[in-house]
Amino acid sequence: MKLFHTLCCLFLFQISIAQEIEKYTDWNQAVSVAKKENKPILIILTGAEWCKPCVKMERNVISTNEYKRFAQQNYVTYEINIPKYHDYNSKIMQEYTHFKNKYQSNALPCLILVDNDGNEITKITNGLSSLEKVLTQLKAKL
Repeated sequence: MKLFHTLCCLFLFQISIAQEIEKYTDWNQAVSVAKKENKPILIILTGAEWCKPCVKMERNVISTNEYKRFAQQNYVTYEINIPKYHDYNSKIMQEYTHFKNKYQSNALPCLILVDNDGNEITKITNGLSSLEKVLTQLKAKL
């Protein structure tokens, strides 16, 4: 019985580890990992704690096991998550402004898939509360 219990615990532990994706908040680190793994980068522009569409995207897409498995296998994730109370001169806001301008996006949330040199592959600003729509659009560009 102890062996069974131990095996069950190990199995559940492995599932929980496998279900987490690394979200980089340092662009240079994300690029380095993407080049090493020969993967594109998904830039997530979000305000996950205060922006209603961002909250829906987080709940319906980003936090699902299906999305996490897909993300782990296919790209490196770089996230800029703007806090509810932010300083417009902060590093996060400077990065957000840089990436929204570079990829011409004024929408929150926004997903921008780029190659590991930073060249845009696709940008998704609609349907971000639907796992099926997000995965369909990303799969079509990979």
